[in-house]
Amino acid sequence: MKPYQRVIISLMALSLGACSYQPLYGTSATGAKVTSQLQSVSVEQKNDRTSQLIRNEILASTGNHDNDRPTRYRLGFKASSDDDDTVQTFNSDIVRKSYKLSVKYTLADTTSGKVVHRGNTFAHVSYDKTAAPFADYQARINAQERAAKEVGNDIRTRLAAYFASQ
Repeated sequence: MKPYQRVIISLMALSLGACSYQPLYGTSATGAKVTSQLQSVSVEQKNDRTSQLIRNEILASTGNHDNDRPTRYRLGFKASSDDDDTVQTFNSDIVRKSYKLSVKYTLADTTSGKVVHRGNTFAHVSYDKTAAPFADYQARINAQERAAKEVGNDIRTRLAAYFASQ
C-alpha cells in the first residue's frame, strides 16, 4: 500500500468516527430507549386475516410478547388490499397479478389519548396465476403474507425512527 493511500484511509476512518450517526437498536442510550419504547406499544386486535398478519409481524419484530406488561402507547391501523392484473395475454388470461396492501396507522399516548405519530405505508407483491385453482389460491395467500410482513416491518422501522427522534 502506498503512503498516500494510508493517509486517505486514515482520514476516512477518522471522519466516519466523528459523524453523528447513532445505532437505532444498538447498545447506546438511544438504542436502549428505542427498544424499551417499542416494547411499550400495544397493537390493537383485528378480525380480518391481513390485519392479523400485520399485527403479528409488528409484535414479533418489536419483541412485545408480554400482554401483562403496562403499555405507554397504542398502535391502531386500518389496512386495505386489492388485486390488480399486471400482465394479461390477448385471450384475456391473466398470467401475473399484483397484491396491493395499504395501511394507515396512528400511534397514541395511552395516558393522554393524544395521537403522537401517524403515517401511511404500502406493499405491492406480484404473483403468478396458473391454470390450477389451488395453486392460484396458495399463490395469493403467499403474496398476502409477504405484503403483511413487509408492511409490519416498515411500521416497526418508522416507529423506531420516531422514538429515536424524541
